[in-house]
Amino acid sequence: MAICNEQQPLNKANILEDLAFGTPCGAGTQLPMGLGAIGNGKVIFKRKFRWTFEVEFCCDSGVPKVVAREFVKIGARPQIDFEEVEINYLNGKMWIPGKGTWQTMTVTYYDVAGQTDNGINTSTVLAWIATIYDFNDPICLQMNSVPANYEGIARLVLWDGCGNPLEGWILRHVWPQSVNWGDLDMSSSEECTVELTLRYSEVSYQNFCGPTALKCPCGPCV
Repeated sequence: MAICNEQQPLNKANILEDLAFGTPCGAGTQLPMGLGAIGNGKVIFKRKFRWTFEVEFCCDSGVPKVVAREFVKIGARPQIDFEEVEINYLNGKMWIPGKGTWQTMTVTYYDVAGQTDNGINTSTVLAWIATIYDFNDPICLQMNSVPANYEGIARLVLWDGCGNPLEGWILRHVWPQSVNWGDLDMSSSEECTVELTLRYSEVSYQNFCGPTALKCPCGPCV
């Protein structure tokens, strides 16, 4: 059995080659099995319960309306999927990435009564839906044709324990793809909620704690 030697540096340059060719433990490829950098006391863990989400959309004759962040119960961060393009030649095949698609986001709100500026309730959601698809008037049943009149902007921020922002997301061209007021149950004491499935098409990310995400530049054609 090899003895772990803390003084022996990890052979980072050739670790993949060493591991691939079966270099025995103790020959420069030993991995320290402690917590390492993650346990140095300076790492800030982002927590699932320290976040806010708010949506601002155009309503009430062009006056912007904000769905208050205090009434969000369950949310999520954005998700993007890439199409897979298959390339075939003779006996081989490979794949390259195609277009990216931002997937819908489901957000659950507490459904409260009272004035709409005190939180999200049925009338707040109905106002946004009616701006897109006016089901309240089944005779005319108008649909808004100008995206600027119904699309919203969503802001998602993760916070540390002292109220400092850690990361932020801006979602643009947001509109409710689906609205679900949920079920009712005489035997349940739970609060009523409204579940919105939001469609969006543009996303911006900002890191408030540390460097921004750097991308590899596009190189010249060779």
